[in-house]
Amino acid sequence: MNTQPTSKAFVLPLLLLAVSLALVVTAVTLSVVRDGGERWAQITAAAGLIATVAAAGVLLGTAQGWVNGRRLSLAAVSTAVMGLGSLALVIVTYVGATGDVAEQVATTGSAGTGEGIALTEQVSNNDVQPPGYAHDVGDHPTIGQFLEMDNTSVLSSVPGGTLLPDEVDALRDELAATRGFAEQHNTVEKARAAGYYNTTNDVPFMGAHFINNEYLTDGVFDAGKPEGLLFSKKGNPDAEWQLVGVWYLIIPGMNPGVTDETPPEGFSGNLDLWHAHYGLCTRDGVISENNTFESCAEDGGSWTGDLRWMMHVWAYPEGAENPEGVFVYLNQLLWESQRLAEAPILR
Repeated sequence: MNTQPTSKAFVLPLLLLAVSLALVVTAVTLSVVRDGGERWAQITAAAGLIATVAAAGVLLGTAQGWVNGRRLSLAAVSTAVMGLGSLALVIVTYVGATGDVAEQVATTGSAGTGEGIALTEQVSNNDVQPPGYAHDVGDHPTIGQFLEMDNTSVLSSVPGGTLLPDEVDALRDELAATRGFAEQHNTVEKARAAGYYNTTNDVPFMGAHFINNEYLTDGVFDAGKPEGLLFSKKGNPDAEWQLVGVWYLIIPGMNPGVTDETPPEGFSGNLDLWHAHYGLCTRDGVISENNTFESCAEDGGSWTGDLRWMMHVWAYPEGAENPEGVFVYLNQLLWESQRLAEAPILR
């Protein structure tokens, strides 16, 4: 029996392998010179695998395809060389394209603006807070930075898990509304004309809390209509009140979605953590926390057991910038000037 392979025995598999190699080379070339490398890598993988498998199948089905006496036939050698070469190109292209795609996602994000890498570099400070800052999620941009920075810069400057790419524009618009309101009510005279009145002393780290009953009782969160304004004399009892920020107060029961356990939605994202005060006692205009009803009554004070939900927003940097962030609960920089006062201020 003649075991010599005829030309027809391996022409078809060799032709298929040649086509496979040509497809792989073409796809690799296109992936380099054109955009969309991932798409061309997929074409490469599909073409190389399908053509190589088809060629091997045809060759296996050829009676004289593999052996020529004791030696491998030319068809077998050709299949091995071209098939392995095709698969090698497929693997190289696939791995390279995967790296390119990963790099593209990390560098440009879904919107092509660098948001992907900004998100991957976020580091949460939730578990590392100094005493007295339990209400904060960590350092983040000031209001001026929020309004001026691009989305990528904002995302790279906030703690992890606090802000998503599709929330940045909405938060910026809300802060712009807060800032605009602060600019329009930046004096005590303007604040009083708008219905605000003082309820506290110049509280350390915070300032005096002016409140508007109309906004308080409607139970609605509106970034452009804060329930309260924060003023301070910044350590000088004879100075005029200066606006330093605003504050919001949504009381459970006044808003359908707000309960003792569920704070308001508030601003877009999760930077604006709401806080509560316990055992508030106001004595001659000076307010303190963690009092009992009995101790407050003995001093002739007005006692509030639980006041929630509140939030400070440092929206007027001209009065007291807070470099730690627009939503940080306490303003250390404000306290640096307040502590110069010899006594609590209420005028």
